[in-house]
Amino acid sequence: MTMRKIQGFENYQVDELGQVWSLPKKTRKGTRLIKALRHPKTGYMYLDLCKDGGIKKFTVHRLVALAYLPNPENKPQVNHINGDKTDNRVVNLEWCTRSENQKHSIDIGLRTTKGVKNSQCKLNEEEVIYIKNSDEKGKILAKKFNISHSTICDIRSGRSWTHI
Repeated sequence: MTMRKIQGFENYQVDELGQVWSLPKKTRKGTRLIKALRHPKTGYMYLDLCKDGGIKKFTVHRLVALAYLPNPENKPQVNHINGDKTDNRVVNLEWCTRSENQKHSIDIGLRTTKGVKNSQCKLNEEEVIYIKNSDEKGKILAKKFNISHSTICDIRSGRSWTHI
């Protein structure tokens, strides 16, 4: 197994499995494995690296990608190919754009764009059912729910909220 130094933090190395190691200091012998922590909100593994008395937080997958994966197109994000945010092995990572990353998460079922899980959603499912079953005019419903008349038409025609 190869280990590579972390650029800018030469007292640390990262291996192909996504493990981070501190290099030996004069006061102790051998390298030491540093355990990464899972971020409670995002699920990504992260850790703090120290240098010159300062501390900087890093996600492990980004450290692995920077150390091992070429990025000739200068893509800004790192994608977990299998969707597991804790699997930081080199073989599970790839550079990508934001849109490629989002499309991948939808394609493998991590995200959905349907219903209330869509971040742009202004209605909940009960409101959509009400709109579909209502005899009220579209313009009145649009005002009532603070949405456009075309959104009412899309719901009623089945172009949007197709899963309901």
